[in-house]
Amino acid sequence: MVDALKTLLLRSLDYAGVFPPAQLPMNDAVSEFSKCLCDRNEWLLARFVLPAARIGEFAQCSRASLAEAAATHKPWHATGLLRSAPSIDEALSILRSDLSLLRGLIQSHPDALVVDSCELPLPEEVLNTHDQEIARGFLVEARKVFEECNFHVPVFWEVNLSKSFEHFARAAHQANVVRPGEVGMKFRTGGMTAAAIVGPENLAHAFRLAQSERLPFKLTAGLHLAMRHFDSAVGADVFGFLNVFCAAVLGWTHQLSETELRLMLEEKDPGAFVFSAEGLAWKKHSASISQIRAARADGLRSFGSCSFREPMDDLQTLNLIH
Repeated sequence: MVDALKTLLLRSLDYAGVFPPAQLPMNDAVSEFSKCLCDRNEWLLARFVLPAARIGEFAQCSRASLAEAAATHKPWHATGLLRSAPSIDEALSILRSDLSLLRGLIQSHPDALVVDSCELPLPEEVLNTHDQEIARGFLVEARKVFEECNFHVPVFWEVNLSKSFEHFARAAHQANVVRPGEVGMKFRTGGMTAAAIVGPENLAHAFRLAQSERLPFKLTAGLHLAMRHFDSAVGADVFGFLNVFCAAVLGWTHQLSETELRLMLEEKDPGAFVFSAEGLAWKKHSASISQIRAARADGLRSFGSCSFREPMDDLQTLNLIH
């Protein structure tokens, strides 16, 4: 495997085995994550996606695994998937409750579990107002809740790509001026039906906005295979995780236009992306190893997938890894 590919995808997959389409029982998801950590290609794996609503179940199912993690000094990393609500007041109340549950779990396993990010839906009240000051005020109040619960991690707010969210992106940029990297965005790229698939132009716009505001972001849903392809089960073309990472890195590095980003997101030829010891290239655009590393650190952090094996197997099918 060449250096550029590993740099591009290192610690990129957040394992969401309890979610569709896999939708494993919690015990099976915990067991699978434990096995993946021992896989020779575990370098792809980043975190366990831990729903706050199922913390009690996770605590029970993971007791033995976390005890081993503590004993071997190899703590599990997780991202806290928190709940939200349409209104600002209710969302803040639920946030406080979920963070308290998460804090309790961490305190029970201080040497075995590291929650290094959180993600949750942006309240509709914030999204629908299109008011930057309301968005800024909400982020201030949300930060207070995180601080009260002693959480100092990046928070990725999921936005609806079918709606305008420029006002929130600008407010998030303001927040990051004060505390760099504190606020990010989360984009849902697919789903179980054709109607849930985001258009390439919508995702290209989201990428461009994240680039211009210098916001970290993560992706989720529908990214099981490396390249864009037609999914007969869904009945539509779906994104490939290799497409989105290449587009995100090259876009971040060169501030590419939405048109160029869309073309990369629509690319179906795996040979169009060239990886070498020096870096990554697509057509006339390239990024060095250090530029890839910087774009991953500051831009696209990770993607959620209900499977670790399927993305890894597809990379092997394409002869990108062995």
